[in-house]
Amino acid sequence: MNVELNVNALGKALQRLDESLAYDLAQPLVVDACIQRFEFCIELTWKTLKKCLAIEGIEANTPRECIQQAYSIHWLNDETAWLSMLKDRNLTSLTYKEDLALEIYCRLPAHYSALIELYQFLNRRFTDSACS
Repeated sequence: MNVELNVNALGKALQRLDESLAYDLAQPLVVDACIQRFEFCIELTWKTLKKCLAIEGIEANTPRECIQQAYSIHWLNDETAWLSMLKDRNLTSLTYKEDLALEIYCRLPAHYSALIELYQFLNRRFTDSACS
């Protein structure tokens, strides 16, 4: 199982999210682009997390299970924040409401910080070891 490729792809996706968050909100597509990149980052994060957990002998099959398991082994500091991110991803992917999109957009910098923290942890743990 090559986790290094997933972790590297996650790093690139997070970089793209960070780039999109730097754009001026006055540009009409910024909110949509940021949310789309956030959704992609969440998907890639939980799938990478699933593979990393499997290496540790922990089975998790859904995004929620991955978050709960990662929290239980102290890979995540704030389970509530991660479940909130998952909820935001679910809300944005099911329907588009402009006011909800803007509300979630405003939470993206905090979400990004948590995502980058996990990415850095996974990068240290799995790309610099024999697991890759």
